[in-house]
Amino acid sequence: MFRGNKFTRSRTGCLQCRKKHNKCDEQQPICSFCALRDLDCKYPLGLKWVQPKETIQTRHKPRCKDIRPAIEQNMLGQPSALFVETYFESAEEKSAWEYYISLVSSNVPAVDGPENPYRQVSIPALSSPILLETIVCISTEHMLNFGLTSVDLAAKRQQRMLRTLGQNLLSIDDRAARDADTIATSNKHEQEALLTAVVLQGIVVAQTADGVLEPHVKCASWLMQALGYFDKIPQNPIARMTVQRFAMVDVMLAISRQRRPYAPQKFILNQPDQNRWDTTEPSFHKMTGCPQPLMCFLVRIAYLACDVSDGLEANTDDGTILNKAFQLDTELRAWGSGYNEIPPAKYERTPLDILTECFYWTAHLLLARRVFRDQTCSPRVQHLVHVCFGLMDHLSTGCGPDSSLPQPFYIAAREALSAEDRVWVRQKHESMTAYYREQQRNSAMELIEQIWETTDKLRELGSGSGWPRGTELSIVDSYVQALDRGACFFIF
Repeated sequence: MFRGNKFTRSRTGCLQCRKKHNKCDEQQPICSFCALRDLDCKYPLGLKWVQPKETIQTRHKPRCKDIRPAIEQNMLGQPSALFVETYFESAEEKSAWEYYISLVSSNVPAVDGPENPYRQVSIPALSSPILLETIVCISTEHMLNFGLTSVDLAAKRQQRMLRTLGQNLLSIDDRAARDADTIATSNKHEQEALLTAVVLQGIVVAQTADGVLEPHVKCASWLMQALGYFDKIPQNPIARMTVQRFAMVDVMLAISRQRRPYAPQKFILNQPDQNRWDTTEPSFHKMTGCPQPLMCFLVRIAYLACDVSDGLEANTDDGTILNKAFQLDTELRAWGSGYNEIPPAKYERTPLDILTECFYWTAHLLLARRVFRDQTCSPRVQHLVHVCFGLMDHLSTGCGPDSSLPQPFYIAAREALSAEDRVWVRQKHESMTAYYREQQRNSAMELIEQIWETTDKLRELGSGSGWPRGTELSIVDSYVQALDRGACFFIF
């Protein structure tokens, strides 16, 4: 608020306003004060999440206001008894938090680095029970898969984490029932912390054999809408990472289930803008392994595939859909004009470059199979499969970016026909699973084996039955679609 020509002091505004003790109106990307004086307007990167004003029962002890001295003391290797007592229930829980920082956080993005937001989130988590619950749960599930903890402890921590998550969501729901505008006007940092915790549930689900991601993505979509993040991306790196991960998980889950994404098509991250999302930190490309414009193509393919499927079920022949498909294919090829369908030599490109190309050819494969409805045995589909396999073979297990390979790998793997290709798929799957230990990879492979078996049986049955050519393969596609839509597993 203005007082004459002066601003009052700002505690949450841009760095210039805070330095000059002025009240910042916090407009993005440039506040009025800086715009008027042609100053370089920047906002602090630190994310300050605090506990909700309403009391929520939690197993954590109250946090002190200034956490940095305790963190620095602990990181310097000095006595940590006070650190444990202040922030954790036990030394074991502190160890799980440190395990997340040192190991788990490096495996989540396609490319790790000093500014990895998945690692940075561990600090604000110390003042946010729901985030700390989530991080400790992720870490414990990871340790369980490597035989470093017990099933009972993992189950206990997961139950506590889900309970805290549910309490936070109920608190928001209760306030929303009293005031329709409450989420927009309540503490935004609390809602960002909750959104981050919900989106990170995907990492927990991937570690378990029977976890289900769909409810978490639906919940995240609701929070995204409430926070206005479908129209405007937040500025701080951790919240940006959360929105980026939601965008990628949403489209990958939609492709896995053969349905439309939950995010609206107008979602700002669904609009191609490489200069904004891939060249600023945290980079969408480095976090997911897929350039943001390419993700936008995957979103369009997911929608168009559902349009084709709906048209087939209604027995309608809509030429408009086919025209859109050809237009999409043309635009996709123009974007990837530098790729020549020849797998690179082993050291020609970086692992991230190879992973990017895997996503690119997977997009072509999805376009061919789900939009143009090419058969698995068609020359085009088999050529695309072998291009993908050739690229994936150059991504050595544990190289880093291969942690984001599962979706392209399992999409291509289901189209393998020859015994040689299937042997390679099984070996690649075993190698990646032995390294990353994510249990839902096994569920994905079980589905692929089921698809292979059904494909072989129906092809053999159809060859001697006098069915019209391709009828048995259409039956397979319908069967696979039903399997996908009824599946519970997901890995990314």
